[in-house]
Amino acid sequence: MRLPTEDELNTIAKSVGLKLSASELLSLARLSKAMQPAYECLARQASATIATVGPRDGGRPPDPAANPLNAWAWITDITGKAEGPLAGRRIAIKDNIAVAGVPMRNGSPLLDGFIPDEDATVVTRILDAGGMIAGKTVCEDLCFSGSSHTSTPAPVLNPHDRTRSAGGSSSGNAAAIAAGDITMAVGGDQGGSVRTPASWCGVVGLKPTHGLVPYTGAFPIEPSFDHLGPMGKTVDDVALLLSVIAGPDGLDPRQQDVVVQDYLSALTEPVAGLRVAVVREGFGRPESDPVSDAVVRAALDAMREAGAVVEDVSLPAHLDAYHIGSVAIFEGAAAFLFADNLLAAGFKGYYPEKMAAHWVRAWRENPDGLPAIGKFALLFGAHARQTGHGATYAKAQNLRRIIRAAYDGILDRYDVLAMPTLPFPAPLLPGSDATLEQVVVAGLDMEGNTAPFDASGHPAISVPCGMCRGLPVGLMFVGRHFDERKVLRAAASFERLETRIRQ
Repeated sequence: MRLPTEDELNTIAKSVGLKLSASELLSLARLSKAMQPAYECLARQASATIATVGPRDGGRPPDPAANPLNAWAWITDITGKAEGPLAGRRIAIKDNIAVAGVPMRNGSPLLDGFIPDEDATVVTRILDAGGMIAGKTVCEDLCFSGSSHTSTPAPVLNPHDRTRSAGGSSSGNAAAIAAGDITMAVGGDQGGSVRTPASWCGVVGLKPTHGLVPYTGAFPIEPSFDHLGPMGKTVDDVALLLSVIAGPDGLDPRQQDVVVQDYLSALTEPVAGLRVAVVREGFGRPESDPVSDAVVRAALDAMREAGAVVEDVSLPAHLDAYHIGSVAIFEGAAAFLFADNLLAAGFKGYYPEKMAAHWVRAWRENPDGLPAIGKFALLFGAHARQTGHGATYAKAQNLRRIIRAAYDGILDRYDVLAMPTLPFPAPLLPGSDATLEQVVVAGLDMEGNTAPFDASGHPAISVPCGMCRGLPVGLMFVGRHFDERKVLRAAASFERLETRIRQ
């Protein structure tokens, strides 16, 4: 590290309103010089890295002819242990999650050339469980979109209608699963990014309780919103993958008082007796499609007829949760991504040195390379924090406890909450002539039911429940913190019921 001169210290002082005398500047420069041995010591040390598992050759780009939905970012054949619960299973990894020796773009040209040296914890756990990493799937640009139109180099296409969005930001995961390329994947969720593509592509996606699955080695947005979760063809796939990747790793400060359950045994529990609270505020939103709402209502009626206790409840706080979460994540992302450059002080855990170094250099050298929603987060979030002096962010973060308590109040009387995952089926992809405003709105306007549970931290799963004008519709179940068993029970029991209805 190059130490500052008196002139440089004076420039910094003026930028924050400090008025320093010449003697004070001289003293501060000498004090800075006294820090030199500490930084020299640091430079002599090797970085504390995370071990990797299994041989690897770095993989290869996908063959365009074999990638018609633009779902795959990179193809690999990384194997771990010969035996384990995932033996013989091919798993895709969203391209915001590090796989050592494999390019990681996070959907953005800003990360071109970044190749992690370490595996994310979830990757290590998959390989230790006998799984094979089949490749990296395309995600939205910096994961800043709930639609699939922002990824580089091309939008991910919906397998049911290639003119429509596959959902985001775990877009490639859902498209690859729906197309039959794989049956399992790990995605990320900060506003609905596992559940949104699961709903629009007709697959299953679980956002676990915040902190249940370690985020170590994944590119973050805002630590208090960051989630990783399993996606699959069936609820069984999701439960199996969750059983492998859940639990503390000792490196992720997001993980506090984590409770791991036996997820697989929940899959055979009956629908009879399950208590389901249907949240009225999740239906009939201004953006809702009434046909899509009706499909979800019919699915819940079928559960009632099969023996579940299904009752409507009113939860006005659900409408507030989206807005409170929006303030927290936009202001938080502006601080964490752009001011702190992924390295906020105070964490007791793993700091992504190489990822952060690449990121800060890339976005500062080419800020125009940020996606539209990233530019909005950078500018509006910074403005809000400057004008509010951090008070609005603090208030929003504190109100998240009130929102959680409102959901918990209903969950004290019911096993799960239920509502549409998304208010409408997959829309058309924005055209190449879309304005910045249209690009941003198309990436956010579906999250009214999903984002509240990133704010509250509750586990939430999307399971296919029918079709609306030829496009999949998702039913979302939400449970108590660290009670993924109930969420999986609800989803699995509905999946069995829905299979019988189709037959």
